[in-house]
Amino acid sequence: MASVGIIGAGIAGLTAAYELHRRGLEVTVFEATDRIGGFIQSERIDGFLVELGPQTLQRTSGDFEELLRQVDLEDACIPARPVAANRFIVRGGQPIPLPRSPRELLRTPLLSPRARLRLLAEPFIPRAHRSTEESVAKFARRRLGPEVLDYLVEPFVAGIFAGDPEQLSVRYAFPKLFELEQQYGSLFWGLIRDRMKQRYHPAPRRSMFSFVEGLHMLPRALAERLPPHAIIRNAEVLAIRWDEKNPWTLAFRQGSHASTRFFDIIICAIPLHRLAQLRMHPPLERRPLGTVPHPPIALVALGFRREQVAHPLDGFGMLVPAAERDFQILGTLFSSSLFPDRAPEGHVLLTTFVGGMRHPEQALLPEDRLEALVLQDLRRLLGISGAPVFRHVWRWERSIPQYRLGYDAVHACVLDVEMSRSGLFLAGNYLEGISVIDALHSGLKAARAVIQHLREEAAGGLAKLLLGD
Repeated sequence: MASVGIIGAGIAGLTAAYELHRRGLEVTVFEATDRIGGFIQSERIDGFLVELGPQTLQRTSGDFEELLRQVDLEDACIPARPVAANRFIVRGGQPIPLPRSPRELLRTPLLSPRARLRLLAEPFIPRAHRSTEESVAKFARRRLGPEVLDYLVEPFVAGIFAGDPEQLSVRYAFPKLFELEQQYGSLFWGLIRDRMKQRYHPAPRRSMFSFVEGLHMLPRALAERLPPHAIIRNAEVLAIRWDEKNPWTLAFRQGSHASTRFFDIIICAIPLHRLAQLRMHPPLERRPLGTVPHPPIALVALGFRREQVAHPLDGFGMLVPAAERDFQILGTLFSSSLFPDRAPEGHVLLTTFVGGMRHPEQALLPEDRLEALVLQDLRRLLGISGAPVFRHVWRWERSIPQYRLGYDAVHACVLDVEMSRSGLFLAGNYLEGISVIDALHSGLKAARAVIQHLREEAAGGLAKLLLGD
C-alpha cells in the first residue's frame, strides 16, 4: 500500500486525505496548529454562531454534491434565506441596494446618469489582445468606466480578495470576465450568450448555503472519516527530502520533539507563503512564491438586541467602497439575516471586516480600538444605538493570496515545483481560485493525480517485469 504524507489540514489537505483513504491508500496529515480546517473555523459563543473565515458555500459542482453525500452532511445543509439575494453598497454615507437586473442598473442611485450612460457603450469597446496583462482596475475602467470601478468593482474586490483592483490581475483574479471579453468582445454580449447556452446545457444550480453548526462541520466530517491518529496536530513540518532509496523523508517537530517519517508521495496543502519557506532537498527555485502578499484581516463580530439596530438588515450585507473616505471598514455581513440560529432570539449578529490591502495596519489594532472603529462606522451606516451585548474579534495575520500583476511567474513556478520531483503534488487556494470550493477541488485534483501517478508507476513496473528488464 502506498503511503502519502499530506502537509496541512485545511480543506484542500483534508479533502485529498479523505479521497486517498477512500481509495485504499495510507495517509498521514501534518497540521502545524491544534485546529483543523485552515481558514474554515466556526465558534458558538453565548448563543451566537460566529464564522471566523468564509461565511457561506455555493453548490457549484457534482463532485462537491457527491462529497457532501459521502460524508453525510446533506441533512445538515441549510439554505440561505431569500433576503440574502439583496446586497448593499454604501454611497454618500447610505447603504444602497445593489441592482439585480439591467433595468435596475440603469436606474440605480449608486451610479450617476453619466456613469449609467457610459455603461451603454460597453458592447462597443474593443477587446484587449489576449497577451495583454491588465489589472482589474484597468479592465473595469476601460470597459465600464471609472465610476463603475469605484462603486461596483472596487468594493467587491475588497469583499472577495480583501484586495486592491489596481494590483490584481484580471486574468487570474477574475478569469470568467477575462474570457467573456476574449470570446465575445463584450461582457454584455458574453453574459447574454452564456445565459442562452444554459437554456440548452443547464449548469449546476448555484445556491448559497451553510450547515446547522457552521462551515466547520465540513472539515470536521472529513477528518472524522480518516483512521484514528491519521492527523498529527501541532506538527510543524521542517523539511522534505527526496532521494531514490526512500522517495520522501519528512522532518517535523512537535513541541521540543523532532521526528522523521518516510512516504512514497507528498502533497503540500499549505498556504503559499509557507510553501515558499519550506525547506526542500535538493533545493528548488521558489523565489516568485515569496513575492505574493497575504494581507492581514480582522473580523469583528458584534451582537445587539434587535431594537438597537435601525436598519432592517434585509440582505446579505453591505460593502464600503474606498471612495467613501469617511469610513474605515471594508464591509459588514448581516450574519443573523442569512441563516437561522446565528443569534439568540431577539438579537442580531453583524460580522465586520477590517484591514486587507486597503488598510493593513488597521487589522493589527488592539481589540478595543478595533471595536471602537467598527462601532463608529456601523452607528452611522446602520443606525446602531448603545453598546453591543456580544463581541468577538479574530485576526488572520496572513489571509488571502493576492493574484497580482505578474502572477504568471508565480503560476509557472508552482508548476515547476510540482513537476521537478516525482511524487510531489500541490493543493491550495493559490492555484485556481480562492474560494472554499476552489480549494476543495484542488485537493480532489491532487488526490486524483496521485492515483494516476501510482497507476503509471505500476504499469511501468509491470512492463519491466514482462520485458525482463
